[in-house]
Amino acid sequence: MSSRSYTGRHYAGRHRVQRRARTPRALSPGFVLPTVAAAGLVVTATGASMAESSPQPFELTSTQTAMVRTQQASDAETGAELANRRQDASIQSAALQGRAEAKVRAARAAERKAAQVAKARAAAEKQAKKWVRPIGLWNITSGYGWRWGKTHDGIDLGAPTGTPLSAMSKGTVIKAGWEDSFGYKVEIKYWDGSISWYGHMSRIDVMTGQEVMPGDRVGLVGNTGHSFGSHLHLEFQETTASDTPIDPVPWLKDHGLW
Repeated sequence: MSSRSYTGRHYAGRHRVQRRARTPRALSPGFVLPTVAAAGLVVTATGASMAESSPQPFELTSTQTAMVRTQQASDAETGAELANRRQDASIQSAALQGRAEAKVRAARAAERKAAQVAKARAAAEKQAKKWVRPIGLWNITSGYGWRWGKTHDGIDLGAPTGTPLSAMSKGTVIKAGWEDSFGYKVEIKYWDGSISWYGHMSRIDVMTGQEVMPGDRVGLVGNTGHSFGSHLHLEFQETTASDTPIDPVPWLKDHGLW
């Protein structure tokens, strides 16, 4: 076998001849220009479409302008009316709130005043029901009990003539005048039912039915009636219906006056 024929068979049979890859027709130079042109056409068409879809300015007619202005004026008037209504409502609400607050303040003031009145009344009542001595300073010259063959129904408190005599608490004068054995005499019924007699006074400064308070002057110490020296005859009675004297000392002790 010749070398030529061997060589030909060897290369032709065992090794393929490498061929160059072909470019697709769509990517070949002949087709590039049409693709670019098509893209240009698309861009041109899109631009035209966008240009056609953009809003175009227009002018209103005089009638339309008038209608717009009328609507604007109506809207402005409506807004102003709403604002006025809101303002009126706010004013009314403030007025109502002010009246409510004024009522609350008035009620509180009335409560405070009522409390003050009640407190003052309680203090006055307490003051009215306190007990004081008929004479600031006294000297007992005769006690309660048997004396000179009969019962002495009170105690004698020695004091100079003209010494003021006071009501011992809140009460009512049930008698004021002359009585033979007592001379000038004053009877007082107090708020707790106690009854006091003042005898041998030199002067009476109250009248029957008069209301008296603790410390009010009812007259002056004297030496009138069946008396043997200037003094106050102090006597206490259980009732006004009859002569029912009680020992003054325990009574005075019970009322904090002894």
